[in-house]
Amino acid sequence: MIKRFEVKNFKNFKEPLVLDFSSTHDYGFKSELIKNGLVNKMVIYGENNSGKSNLGAAIMDIVTHLSEYKNDNLLYNYYLNGDSIEDSASFTYEFIFDGTDVVYSYTKDGKRNLLYEKIIVDGQILMQYNYSNNKYENNIAQAQTIDISRRNQNMSVLKYIFNNTLFWPEHSPVKKIMDFVNNMLWFRSLKQNEFMGVMSNGEDMNDFIINNRLMKSFEAFLRSCGQDFNLCTIMESGKQVIGVRYKEKQARFDMVASTGTISLWLFFYWMNRTKNISFIYLDEFDAFYHYRLSRHILEYVNGKADFQSILTTHNTYLISNELMRPDCYVILKNGKLTSFADSTKKVIRQAHNLEKMMLGGEFGD
Repeated sequence: MIKRFEVKNFKNFKEPLVLDFSSTHDYGFKSELIKNGLVNKMVIYGENNSGKSNLGAAIMDIVTHLSEYKNDNLLYNYYLNGDSIEDSASFTYEFIFDGTDVVYSYTKDGKRNLLYEKIIVDGQILMQYNYSNNKYENNIAQAQTIDISRRNQNMSVLKYIFNNTLFWPEHSPVKKIMDFVNNMLWFRSLKQNEFMGVMSNGEDMNDFIINNRLMKSFEAFLRSCGQDFNLCTIMESGKQVIGVRYKEKQARFDMVASTGTISLWLFFYWMNRTKNISFIYLDEFDAFYHYRLSRHILEYVNGKADFQSILTTHNTYLISNELMRPDCYVILKNGKLTSFADSTKKVIRQAHNLEKMMLGGEFGD
């Protein structure tokens, strides 16, 4: 799990921005949202242009050089902060794997080229490499014979070491990092269906659901969301696609479904496509949802304890101690992230109306 994340000089985050999943409080409710002492489920609020999407891009940046994912996301077109004279952005991920503290940090220039990489395990340097002077320290037992000079110069040293070592013990911090990163996912469906992570190429959602015999599950999922469709498969241009059966006719699902229902289709696809997911960032996840549907999807995600998740939204209807707890709600403002619990001197109790408190300015104007 991610324990702490810090980024500096990336996009609108000129000064260090810290996301601390270990900043929890001793609440006697919704304990299932906390795992191993860390926030496992989080909702982030922020005004337009506060940086919610940029935060997702910052957290997912690690995927762009450690996984096989080929990044072409427009979120990375403008990389460094425009007001800073610094010529690099820095990223630090502190993980907890089986009780072991693992810190992976790196810096990149404005063209997203790596300048420096370092891994620290329980306070000791495991590996570090300076790309400008080729200074290299390697204390990884399994990788002592790896010649990094043979790698493509644009390739991460850590990735090269991992890919060229024959055997990695399951407890290895390097393997833990790579497994976690290769199963991170960011997605949204605003202007188009966008995603980062998990795999290098997309696939047709019709094919995935039909070929994996998920039609009935998809229909049941839609029904649980208040969408009553009688699904079927139809042939179009020699290919099977998801259809809707009416009394007299059939039609393609994606031609009759609303924007919100198409967004649910995308959500269902990813929830079933990613069996070993480690971390999900759902950006403006409910942009096209009715407020009751937003609540249903949040409850659905919160019920999945096997991955860490961050959902961003503007929907204050989701602010309730019945859904989350104050240390799981976070506000992004002026380049700082602060939970509800840390935004007020008031002792928040389960009976408090969090939405009313927020709208009343209790957690900052």
